[in-house]
Amino acid sequence: MLRSVYDTSRPTLVLHGPRRCGKSSFLLNLPRLLPSDVLPVYYSLQTPAATSSTGDFCYGLVRSIRRDLSSQGISTPDAERTTFQAKPYTALEDWLDAATPIFATRSLLLCFDEFEQLGHAVAQGQVERRIFDQLRDLIQHSHFSFLFCGVQTLNELGPNWSNYFISVRPMEMTYLEPDAAYELLTNPDPAFALRYAAGVVERVIEVTRCQPYLLQLIGEAMVRQANQHQTRLLTLPLLDAAFEAALTAGEPYFTNLWDEYTGTSPDEVQAGRAILHAVAQQQPLPASETPAAQAALQRLLRYHTIEQVNGGYRCEVPFVARWVRERAVG
Repeated sequence: MLRSVYDTSRPTLVLHGPRRCGKSSFLLNLPRLLPSDVLPVYYSLQTPAATSSTGDFCYGLVRSIRRDLSSQGISTPDAERTTFQAKPYTALEDWLDAATPIFATRSLLLCFDEFEQLGHAVAQGQVERRIFDQLRDLIQHSHFSFLFCGVQTLNELGPNWSNYFISVRPMEMTYLEPDAAYELLTNPDPAFALRYAAGVVERVIEVTRCQPYLLQLIGEAMVRQANQHQTRLLTLPLLDAAFEAALTAGEPYFTNLWDEYTGTSPDEVQAGRAILHAVAQQQPLPASETPAAQAALQRLLRYHTIEQVNGGYRCEVPFVARWVRERAVG
């Protein structure tokens, strides 16, 4: 991705992957990863205020630019929300005309996190469809590059996105490398004093497949178990207790996966849950060739919930399979 930032063709970057895989954390760490001539701007579209109206979206973009440039010691002109609410496009262009000379020797990487929310706001009439024209115009300027971050790709969001942003470079984020996962578990902080019995770290890496959120979830559960037992050595029995605690603490994550990645309609969700439950139990798939079942199967594969192996299927992450077997309802 960092190489793509320097591509002279300035492609629109799309960082996509399942929820809780570290995408937002990566964006927030860009300031220390990029050289000083590239200024990343983080704009979260998850907050309702960002997409309540066209004016709020444009004002939020300017506010994010001002905040992140200020953190780099760069002062930019003030911006008033009321001005953007009255004439959002004019206010945005006027502000950019005034601010661009200030960072003329640098470029801005505008990072839109949870960018699907903008599409939802346009579909609901909260934000004008013309906002896509405005964003496409910004891309024409040499000072701006775009990075969209979310669960889906632009093509999956439909023609509004794929037609407006032609030069797109998708990049998928899923799991950490085993070495990085090992470092995260054994050395998360200079003051970290917990030690692990033989096989503990390897077991955690195996059951999580280095999924960032699950590594953190189980890591926190292990620390709590060690504290409760007043020990600095995490043994295999304590790991088993930590697994149980993590299944409970991670219920929102697992439930979201069970609800969202199994389908987009009631029929698909029902079929997807049946498929996922069978795969988690290492049983044959339910005998169904309905469109809903086929769509659910493809969705489970697309979002890395299951994978094909030796002519069959299995859950990509063993810890997810365990939750489905032991706790999934419906």
